[in-house]
Amino acid sequence: MTTLFCVRPTTPNIGNDLINKATTDLLYSVFGDDVSIVNISALAAGGRGGLTAAQVYDMNRFADGVVIGGGNLFENGQLSVDRHALRSLHAPMMLIGVSHGRIYDATGGWTHRTDSMSEPTARELAAKAEVALVRDAGSHAILQAMGIGDVEVAGCPTTFMAPNAGDVACDGRVLLSVRHPARMSVPPALQWRTPHDMRRLVDALRAIHGDRVHLVCHDYLDLEFAAGFPDVPHLYFDDVERYVSALRTCLLNVTYRLHAFLPCLAFGVHSIHLSYDERGKAMVDTAGMGAWDIDLMTETDLVGAVLARAAAPAEYQRLRAQAADGLARMRDITLDGLRRFAGAVERRRFDAKRR
Repeated sequence: MTTLFCVRPTTPNIGNDLINKATTDLLYSVFGDDVSIVNISALAAGGRGGLTAAQVYDMNRFADGVVIGGGNLFENGQLSVDRHALRSLHAPMMLIGVSHGRIYDATGGWTHRTDSMSEPTARELAAKAEVALVRDAGSHAILQAMGIGDVEVAGCPTTFMAPNAGDVACDGRVLLSVRHPARMSVPPALQWRTPHDMRRLVDALRAIHGDRVHLVCHDYLDLEFAAGFPDVPHLYFDDVERYVSALRTCLLNVTYRLHAFLPCLAFGVHSIHLSYDERGKAMVDTAGMGAWDIDLMTETDLVGAVLARAAAPAEYQRLRAQAADGLARMRDITLDGLRRFAGAVERRRFDAKRR
């Protein structure tokens, strides 16, 4: 029996749960249905979690392999790393679907987040990995600038989820995935323009789709923002299967959230991405769908840009078909990386039996 520890973000955000589902589906596909996957919070709490001394001690005792990801683990202060403990990790380790990105400063220029992982820690983490897969070209460029070279761009696991079957019925809903403005790392003028943009966008979509427009809250803090629109029904998802079902059956998804756009892209559901930082924009570009991204820093008519794309589902499907080969290549890179990681796990188990 193989036991893998999966170190993943566990903050209350349905996107994190979706990434974990897609990641574990890939692990099962390579290691088999009998693999035991132990999910560990990427952030330490009570002495355990992440790559802390106590957690690495348990990994060395119980894990045949350690998977880090997916998610924004090079930033957001999302991964606790004790570098001394990391050096003591004996089980093979893999990075999968991880990202690093910059944000906009007050002048509209790119800057690194104040809670980004330090360069020495990032270098040591990547060097420890048997396989290192980042999700987008932007993350790859940032790591290369740190001198981290042995990293591959492999996409996000959510882009490899199965497309909708032909008999999936559309429920006609238009889902508008929101982000609380206080959580958007953008210049203040854009941050506080967002509620006004949202009202205009809701009104424009309702003029076409009526009461089928729903706000979607991806995390707990979004509830406060959604409460500012009491005339618009909102949905909050704490169960990943319900979330997947809602995306698979909606007519249209307009989203400030990357992990609504990416699964919709996989499912074949029409979706429009609104970007406000590097990691979202870079992933949409890497997925081959940059033409369908609306950059909030440069777009002067958000409602017009959304409505133009909403009225062109055939163009979305054309771009999606055009992007399919690139996504298939990234899936192949991911599966090849997982197989190499599985080989390292098996070699360690074999060596352990010989001792």
